[in-house]
Amino acid sequence: MKLGIRIPLVVDPNAPDRYHQVHSLCELAEQAGFDFVSLTHHSFTEECETSAPFVFLAAIAARTKKIRLSTIVFVLPLHHPVAVAEQVAMLDRVSNGRAVMGVGIGYRDYEFKGFGVSPRDRGARADEALTAIRSAWRTGTYGFEGKHFRIPELPVIPMPVQKPHPPIWVGGLSDPALRRAARLGDGWISDNMMAVDDVAALANRYREQCAAAGTRPYVVVTRNGWVSETREQAALEWYDSVKEFHLGYRRAGYIVPDPEGIYDRLERGEDVEIQDYCRDRAIGGSPGDCIEQLSGWRTKVGCDAMLLILNDDAGYESLARTIRLFGEKVIPHVP
Repeated sequence: MKLGIRIPLVVDPNAPDRYHQVHSLCELAEQAGFDFVSLTHHSFTEECETSAPFVFLAAIAARTKKIRLSTIVFVLPLHHPVAVAEQVAMLDRVSNGRAVMGVGIGYRDYEFKGFGVSPRDRGARADEALTAIRSAWRTGTYGFEGKHFRIPELPVIPMPVQKPHPPIWVGGLSDPALRRAARLGDGWISDNMMAVDDVAALANRYREQCAAAGTRPYVVVTRNGWVSETREQAALEWYDSVKEFHLGYRRAGYIVPDPEGIYDRLERGEDVEIQDYCRDRAIGGSPGDCIEQLSGWRTKVGCDAMLLILNDDAGYESLARTIRLFGEKVIPHVP
């Protein structure tokens, strides 16, 4: 199973390179043995500076040698497919074939309003964009006629290094999203809150869609992650933050099945032990805990890759420590 990491954009506003700590963390992730690093994508969002993730990934490419560079996820319907194809291809070229394009259709109304795009059209725009981009990368020529995008037969410049093109991973939980991932993607990306059995059920539905489309499935699971020397230390360093991260999504209206009532208990202020919370929802605790959890997800879901989301509010030293510990005591034992 491939293992990736999403590193928060730690900012040092007084340094000549305000993102030098992020670059350092990506170098540490490569040294630790992570297979890919990922950035998210949002616009008009104060707490998120990744409105141009391919630009930032190019800077990371200049400071690393082999770790793959992904977006999980880029909000594809907001942008023209030619612009996206050009940016991803250029990232692939400057990184010598390390780009991964992970996309989704978005859910924040203010982003669509800002770009003058109707959220009702997001699925159709994503389908057209993926169709146009895949064809362009395979043939070297644009030429697409759809409801939302019309592109003349012009040359694709630049072309990506990877053949036939960089991997395209598609996120989403609905049946149309699973079909989109199977037909137009090279992999499917899960959410980061559903319990393991629910993710496994979605992964199997995605595999059924791949069988119908004649494509090969590739399952990418996203989970919040953290490792400390002991479970007790992880509870102090990380647990409160990840609980608030997930409850914040619930309060914003993102509701997922909660078969054990864990989120309901947390909303009522009840105590839930870290090992009970992480068993089906996250990767966190001691190195032994994380190895067991990763093995469980691999067995139950059959995931091909997993992205670990690190805490946004953790400082540089804590982030560096957990990345090193993953490399020393967890990654060598990942199934």
